[in-house]
Amino acid sequence: MGRTMVTGGPQMQAPCDFHCRFPQTRTVPTPGAGTRGLPTESREDTVPRHARLLRSTYQISSRNIGKPPKTWHADMHIRLSTDHSSRKAMWHRLKAWLDRIPISDPVDRRNAVFMQIFLAFEGCRTPLMKIYLLSSEWAYMTAAFFEKTASGKSLSITVDLGTDLAMTVAAWLGVYLIRIGKFKQAVTQFLAVQLVSGLFAYGTFGYKVSPGDSLLVMALALGGLMLGRRALWAIYVSILLIFAAGMTSDYLHDPSVHRGVFAAYSSLLFRTFSYALITIILDRSIGALREALAESDMHRRQLQLEMLERERAQEQLLHAHKMEAVGQLAQGIAHDFNNVLGIILGFARERHRLDEPDAEPRADAMALAQALAGVEMAARRADSISRKLLNFSRRDSPHVEIFDVAEATSDLHPLLRQLFPSNVSMSIQTPGYPLPIRFDRSQFELAILNIAANARDAMPEGGGFEIVVAPDGRETVSLTLRDDGAGMNEETKSRIFEPFFTTKPIGSGTGVGLTVVYNLVRHAHGWIEVHSAPGIGTRFQIRLPLASESPAGTGEMARAGLALQDVPS
Repeated sequence: MGRTMVTGGPQMQAPCDFHCRFPQTRTVPTPGAGTRGLPTESREDTVPRHARLLRSTYQISSRNIGKPPKTWHADMHIRLSTDHSSRKAMWHRLKAWLDRIPISDPVDRRNAVFMQIFLAFEGCRTPLMKIYLLSSEWAYMTAAFFEKTASGKSLSITVDLGTDLAMTVAAWLGVYLIRIGKFKQAVTQFLAVQLVSGLFAYGTFGYKVSPGDSLLVMALALGGLMLGRRALWAIYVSILLIFAAGMTSDYLHDPSVHRGVFAAYSSLLFRTFSYALITIILDRSIGALREALAESDMHRRQLQLEMLERERAQEQLLHAHKMEAVGQLAQGIAHDFNNVLGIILGFARERHRLDEPDAEPRADAMALAQALAGVEMAARRADSISRKLLNFSRRDSPHVEIFDVAEATSDLHPLLRQLFPSNVSMSIQTPGYPLPIRFDRSQFELAILNIAANARDAMPEGGGFEIVVAPDGRETVSLTLRDDGAGMNEETKSRIFEPFFTTKPIGSGTGVGLTVVYNLVRHAHGWIEVHSAPGIGTRFQIRLPLASESPAGTGEMARAGLALQDVPS
């Protein structure tokens, strides 16, 4: 049994960039066949000749030996994509080279890229076109053009070749001038050479024989767009003079053809109005474009001035913020020193005991000794405040240590007693065993004094102030500071820890005391709560972690204490 070949049925469309159809044959095996058969009909006569040549050429290439036909389309697409990418990269490199010119004016810089391409094109087109005409169309040019000119064949050929050579040199000279940054000079000399060449050509050939005015129209548009409105009208007048020179050459060559001078220059009137219309249109378009560019440049300059003014205003605002920060820092320091001075003044009043008639020398001596001890303690507080200010300026870390919070609170009793007036009772309750915490002791004392100072201001008619130190579980200690002052409403209570928020009159508060307390406690990994209501007083509850023997976290807390005095503005 053999194999039966079936070539009928619909033909398959093979993928191909040339949209050619390659028929495919199907081999239908006969049952029991054991060998592979060959197609009996190839249908090659249905394939276009150029497609068969392409397929045969592509099949024998070394890259496609052994490849099935279905991969041809993919390979060709890969090659085409590679060629396209190469051309695109080449164009980008050329454009980058054209952009590397020392021209500062933004309009001239944009026009310079186009002018380089245009001048290079003209520098190649003019000589190549002349070579083609002289080599292939010389007989026709001689019979139809050079022999009919007003000045004769020899002079016309000389002028024609000379003007083409001059315009070619001017084009390449323009490219060179643009490359060195002389854009205006490049365009001006190219247009001047074109106009002078046109004048010689029309004066030599005559107006009637001249091959057209496309170069003159191009010079008119180019001059207006690249050089401005003044150059546009100057070129317009030059074109009219060129036409007049051609008409004069015709009149002088054969006066008998013209009945008079007016007849010889009759076409000049038409040229004047037609070119005037073109010039006016270009003038209005160029004027609008130049005005838009000038307005855009003015807006750009205004934007630059506004940016400079904004930068200057930002510098002034930054300076004002710095001065405000310094003032706020001074307020905070003054607040702390006022507390210390109030304590010192309270102890200083003890000297009046010596002036009393029933003074007891021994008791008075003990009272004065206690007063001097209180003054010394207050002086130490002032020293710590000064040291803290120096640390702020040097960005040093305060001294963090482990101390007994109960003992430290009890040691503040003399200072707190002198801070409050005599109509305010004060008590401190501490446990009989140590409760160690990790803190800067001077900052801890500062926090207690700030809360106490606020309590004093909240009790102008007298009252009571109480501090209770007690353990709060196994890992924390609780400090409760309570006063019998006027209390606060919810709005005031929600803002008491905000920097520089105060309800006191000007000159009586700075709004930084409670902010310092809040930041000290939070950076010591503790927390603070406030409970208050109008008429029932205020209670601050501070919870701090008990210290372990490990000094871990000391540096962070120390830095936190430093940051407390740098309250953001």
